[in-house]
Amino acid sequence: MVGVSQLISDVLRRLMDFAKLEVSTEEIQRPPFESYAQLVQELNSRLSMGGNVLDKELIESAMSMVRETVAILVRKRIEKIMRYYQAGKEVPQDALLPEERRFLMPLLELKITEAPRSEVQGLAIVSFKKGFPVLYSVRLVTIGPFSQFDVAVMPRSDAEELLRRGVVDIIR
Repeated sequence: MVGVSQLISDVLRRLMDFAKLEVSTEEIQRPPFESYAQLVQELNSRLSMGGNVLDKELIESAMSMVRETVAILVRKRIEKIMRYYQAGKEVPQDALLPEERRFLMPLLELKITEAPRSEVQGLAIVSFKKGFPVLYSVRLVTIGPFSQFDVAVMPRSDAEELLRRGVVDIIR
């Protein structure tokens, strides 16, 4: 029984140490294994080495601990990744496991190209509270007609005038 226990304990100790470190810090930590898949394969191969029936209870207990620890670890790391993403901070790619990279990649592709700041300041995003006919903007461009709940981008001065008249809410 000591043989199986020792086989499992090395992998389990590395997993537990990593989970404790990850939970105790705000930064994403470098993992001690290549992927979650590698961790699971390593555990499975070590468990299959000690196939003694007497070890069944020990193996079930260890696997329960592994499942719980991996769940905590994944939850904490995804939470950190999303905190970085939401704040617009660069996520350290060398600290991510392949499974986490696959999760993050589509989100990183969602980039909105920024217009020059001067252009953005002159525009507003509005939501119409009621229908409104075609209007000529301060830039002499025809916009509309609009229905209730329509969302539009327009010159800020036009948006402020429509806000004053109770026609729109300025979203941004």
